[in-house]
Amino acid sequence: MAISNMQVQFDNLFWLFTYLAIAVSVVVFGLMVIFIIKYRDRSGSSEPHDAPILGHLPVARGHARTAILTVSLSTIILTVLIIGSFGSIDTILSSPAPCNIQISHSVTYNCSVLVTGHRFYWDFNYAGFPNRTITGAPSCQQAICIFAVPQSEDIRLNVTSADVFHNFGVIAFKVKADAYPGHVNFIWFNAETIGNYTIQCYELCGPGHATMIATIDVMPLGQFVSWFNSTIVQ
Repeated sequence: MAISNMQVQFDNLFWLFTYLAIAVSVVVFGLMVIFIIKYRDRSGSSEPHDAPILGHLPVARGHARTAILTVSLSTIILTVLIIGSFGSIDTILSSPAPCNIQISHSVTYNCSVLVTGHRFYWDFNYAGFPNRTITGAPSCQQAICIFAVPQSEDIRLNVTSADVFHNFGVIAFKVKADAYPGHVNFIWFNAETIGNYTIQCYELCGPGHATMIATIDVMPLGQFVSWFNSTIVQ
């Protein structure tokens, strides 16, 4: 079961490269075995007529069709890999349209979050509520310490840092982004499976780097609306 759309993107790209590598390997090693058996040295066999002779110019050998076939197959394989890679890159870098989740009659949430790295914790600031910061701390299990997102919505994260270089990552979702002061990096994902997933820092940022862990909780939309209304808005 897919956990997020980004996981699907990377898995598809991985298997595309893997299947093509297997196909090429089968052809190359298969031909190698055939040629080894077919052209192996036998007792009484003579030198081929076009064998290189010391002091003489080599005889022209090979066929243009072989070169054309090789170049054509290589071009097809590289084209498939390039199209697959750029397709995934385009998806990763394309900013989704803001969502429109109605929290209450007067409150609407657009699925945007400002993620700020600190030594050694994460702040998750929901757009439209600048004074409502969720602090992700490994020792805190309260609702205020959980980074909650709705299931099957495009969540846009703006990642930065308040002090040193960090790297925000949710490996289960296959998303990562550098967090450093004075700059904001953009990433997004669509979480498809309900559950809790681990957020970690993947840039060595000091003695507390290993404790820079938080939890992302993927909730059904109705549960998220209730959580948002009771935790962020209130």
